[in-house]
Amino acid sequence: MSRNDRNLLILGVLGIVLVVVAFYFLLLSPLLGRLDEQAQERDSKQAQLAQLQQEVNELEEVRHNSPEIERQILELSKRIPAQPEIPTLVVQVEEIAHASGVTQLSIQPGHPAPPSGGGDYSVVPVTMTFRGTYDQMQDFLLRTRNLARLMTVNNVSYCRVPPLDSEHACPIQDVETVGESTTLNPSVEALLVVEIKAEVYFQPTGGASGSETTTSTSAEATTGG
Repeated sequence: MSRNDRNLLILGVLGIVLVVVAFYFLLLSPLLGRLDEQAQERDSKQAQLAQLQQEVNELEEVRHNSPEIERQILELSKRIPAQPEIPTLVVQVEEIAHASGVTQLSIQPGHPAPPSGGGDYSVVPVTMTFRGTYDQMQDFLLRTRNLARLMTVNNVSYCRVPPLDSEHACPIQDVETVGESTTLNPSVEALLVVEIKAEVYFQPTGGASGSETTTSTSAEATTGG
């Protein structure tokens, strides 16, 4: 092969390389970029479709469960009176206290206030103090769930009485002895003084608001078991 032939061959190879490079940068690279963009757009649409499908499934589940939800709402509305009705609440709590076997029950309602998160109902704080065993306390708390009046228990504090020693003094203000006390076997059961902070609710149907019904919640009830 002569020198001229080699030069022509080299120029031909270089020409081919230049054509390939030009093809890549001018045609293939933009095409690959568009394909990548289309793939990303497809993935995005698939993600949106999956999200929409999930929302449709959730709405379908809500529609399917709506009769049960409506029934539960109706049951709850029946447990929320239009007025505080504290005397009725006291009677209901006394009934579950008697059924649970706790003694020396004290019920102290507070003043109605609007809910912290907002709403068209009012909240009445209630503090209950009594004596009983741990099992009796558990039974009392379980029975509060089935009260005719909807009640939410927010805090339960209890300690042994009498305290084991001065280092275990009970911070709860004990109620006065009323009626007969339950006789316990110290080796089996420990007597506790219990304080429960709870909330009950009412939803005025007329013009009366929670601030206008505070006078009906000032009474305190004490009963012996």
